[in-house]
Amino acid sequence: MAISVAEAISLVRSTVRIGRTIACPLNEALDHVLLNDLIVPHASPPFDKALMDGFALHSGDDLGNSDGSHVRVTFSVIETVVAGQIPRSILQPHQAARIMTGAMLPRGCDCVVPIERVRFTEAFPEEVTIDRSEIRAEANLMRSGAAAKSGDVLLAKGTLLTPQRIAALAEFGISEVPTTATPLVSVMATGDELLPFSEPLQPGKIRNSNEPMLAAQVTTCRAKPRLLGMVKDTVEALDEVIARGLDSDVLLLTGGVSAGMLDLVPQRLVHAGVQKVFHGVEMKPGKPLWFGVRRVAEKSCYVFGLPGNPVSSLACFELFVRPALQQLTGAAPSPPLEAVLAQPFQVRGNRPVYHPVQLQYDGATLTATAVPWSGSADLKATTLADGMALLLPDHGKYEAGERVPVWFWGRG
Repeated sequence: MAISVAEAISLVRSTVRIGRTIACPLNEALDHVLLNDLIVPHASPPFDKALMDGFALHSGDDLGNSDGSHVRVTFSVIETVVAGQIPRSILQPHQAARIMTGAMLPRGCDCVVPIERVRFTEAFPEEVTIDRSEIRAEANLMRSGAAAKSGDVLLAKGTLLTPQRIAALAEFGISEVPTTATPLVSVMATGDELLPFSEPLQPGKIRNSNEPMLAAQVTTCRAKPRLLGMVKDTVEALDEVIARGLDSDVLLLTGGVSAGMLDLVPQRLVHAGVQKVFHGVEMKPGKPLWFGVRRVAEKSCYVFGLPGNPVSSLACFELFVRPALQQLTGAAPSPPLEAVLAQPFQVRGNRPVYHPVQLQYDGATLTATAVPWSGSADLKATTLADGMALLLPDHGKYEAGERVPVWFWGRG
């Protein structure tokens, strides 16, 4: 008996366990998800520093008398401080240090005046003259700990490691991160009718479009696809390739999961030791979906028998396989968005329909435009779409402007 989509997603999430924990080298950590909070080990910046090239001084000096509309003050330049150098001096009244961007501030300094705002020549490097209006406490500098303090949470558990986050980890000397191993996802397509997509078409045959599509979808989940090729509809062929696929973290099979004479996949999976969790979901396209798990000691393989029609495989991957891979890697779930229908729509049949749609933002509003679609075998229609909308038969006719749940394909 077919179950609801919500029940199926819940069963997938409750079945899939987080993957194997590893200490991942930072240079290999892009697109991984943190399994623990990472704590700031020291202040950032670790010292008071200049944010511009200029002159470091103390803003509270006795700055003399007015000269016209401004107070101009001459400071003795006692040293030059470049980035990476420790200042030698403590500034006294009417003293300044020439300083470069990123350099450590001398003691006694609370202000940096940009070099373009002063009167200074390289011919007389011992003095600099500055208008009083340019001297402001805490200007153009950054105090130690202003960005982060020791003991703060640098990155929280569940954070996706993007380039700027990897840079932040490098700044704090964190060379390894706790994450999960990249999931290995095996993909196999079943059916005597299949041809490699690179070969000429033959009478009664179709090209294997599911394999490259699923491999691409797997890659968008930050997992590694392994292609097992096409498998004939025989017990021997299925058993051999299923056995190979079960050594991965996830096994995706397409075709052979309905109730036809050659739909052998469910029985061969059970024969291989895979425990069925559910078979059949109330949805269109994708009703024959099969899901199960094989656990051997500490190793689990999660198995999805996807319908052979390509749009069914596409929709089932987004609704069920993507959440499984998110669960496996510790990534946050990607719930559906809400969009406004651009035109009226009438659902045909008695199952919830995941209809291909064009999704566009009109300002802050996401709009869904249904594309002409002939059903689960109509892959061409999906080239005009970038997602799908859930439309319910019990709702009756949808009017333009109504809000519906939508999913972008290939995101999350």
